[in-house]
Amino acid sequence: MTRLRLDRVLENWPAKILSLAAAVTLFFTYQLNRLEERPLSVPLRVVTNDEYVPASQYPRTVRLVIRGDPNAIFAVLEGDLEAILDLTPFTTPGVQRVPVVIEKRGSALGIDPLEFRIEPSEVALTVEQRAVRELQIVPSFRGFLEPGYELTGFKVTPPRIEVVGPASLLARLDDVTTEPIELTGRSEGFQLRTRVTEKDPLVSYLSSDVVEFSAEVRRAIVFKTFQDIPVEAADLAPDLAVRGNLPVGSVRVSASRTELEGFIPSAGVLQVDLAGIDKPGTYTLAVVPRFPAGFQVESWLPMVVALTVVSAPGSEERP
Repeated sequence: MTRLRLDRVLENWPAKILSLAAAVTLFFTYQLNRLEERPLSVPLRVVTNDEYVPASQYPRTVRLVIRGDPNAIFAVLEGDLEAILDLTPFTTPGVQRVPVVIEKRGSALGIDPLEFRIEPSEVALTVEQRAVRELQIVPSFRGFLEPGYELTGFKVTPPRIEVVGPASLLARLDDVTTEPIELTGRSEGFQLRTRVTEKDPLVSYLSSDVVEFSAEVRRAIVFKTFQDIPVEAADLAPDLAVRGNLPVGSVRVSASRTELEGFIPSAGVLQVDLAGIDKPGTYTLAVVPRFPAGFQVESWLPMVVALTVVSAPGSEERP
């Protein structure tokens, strides 16, 4: 009986083996046909050692196509897949070709089958000695203050920031700048917090990139010199007169730009006060500038004049 059963099993065995192989092939073909693809864009993170860092640009993301059971792959969170360039084995400078490795975590773990297709699958980049340096922080401005005002001073705290990157790149950098600080519409001092902008993707900051900025704003002061201004005699008694013509002078003043625009000196901005003169004679008197409020007189000429006072025609001569 046993012999009979064995004979039946082995009967037409080539055909039976072929049928079994065909069944297995159909099963796996079916399984493969059930797999679907899902394209993703994932960040590319570079892992370095303490001595060498990337010195040439590289893609910040890679295209990743995952293939597997549709119910499984569409449940994978994008944040649970990360592309990595591992530079830790490199200890000499030069151009290196580094494979891109996918790291799975969270929802991406435990899925089988799960296939990856990475574009690009490897990255060529230059590796260079790591360097650290302090750079000056320079504020960046946008817009304009209110008309007639100017920025007279500012302060950035801290004034410098420590950066790390490839030695050849840091050697060419002198400073870093802040994000644009808006000046539009301001007419007084102000304070704010701002960030230091990224100077180069290959350079990173070792300390906080947030800084304090304070500015001093005041009315814009402009200097101007007026020439050929007649010196005027003021408050002379009606029975006295000045012999000859008084000289012309010049005045240097400072004021805001808006106050100086269109200002034309009128008569009497340079005066000699003759109120204390009560008889004819020769006198040396001070010249006094008289400008509207808001003007600061810096200097003027002449500062004194010599003049002769006589009796006015038709008046009785004073003793």
